[in-house]
Amino acid sequence: MNAMPFHPPTDYYCQELAPLDEEICSLLAKRKELSNQNPGFPDPDLIAQWSKAFGLKEYWLSIVFAHLLSEERIHIPVEPVEFLKFIPVLRSVTVDKLSHTVTYLKQYSNASIVYIETEVITSEPFGGHLGHAMFELSIAPEYLCTPNGGGGSGKTMQHSFVVTPPLPDDVSEVEFHFRVKPLPEPEFQRVLLKEIAVTI
Repeated sequence: MNAMPFHPPTDYYCQELAPLDEEICSLLAKRKELSNQNPGFPDPDLIAQWSKAFGLKEYWLSIVFAHLLSEERIHIPVEPVEFLKFIPVLRSVTVDKLSHTVTYLKQYSNASIVYIETEVITSEPFGGHLGHAMFELSIAPEYLCTPNGGGGSGKTMQHSFVVTPPLPDDVSEVEFHFRVKPLPEPEFQRVLLKEIAVTI
């Protein structure tokens, strides 16, 4: 299997940070040992408290701790090679006004890519927008499912996952276990506008 290379997001590094970053790595190792690699996620009140105490954005801290759930959850992504075919699936389940559908998968010689779409079911034209969350897919112990990207807007989100080894062409007996883990929403200051006329 071909592992996708990691590319640093920037070619700049402040060398004065090296001792501090080494200390961070040391603390991460202690955190891993103390939690037995199962740290969970801090209570939102704790994150808000640390945000205020250290002058850090609350939403950014939430993302940092979400990525610190466990080192074991991080796997080197596999780059699918030799596309073979599309396989339609179209299996849905609806929970709490959210419809989750496995739409189709792409078969490659070394992996499969599973596509899942989430849609808010509402008759309100501007209601039910999806918030921020982490999305996970699991199938069976012998399959590794790695997030492959996603997007959307308003009431719809699409996510894809690279699955290795490849799934069989017949997935009628395969169960797709999809988990949504909401993240705390960033707080935006809203200013209510009043009807006025101005000259500038």
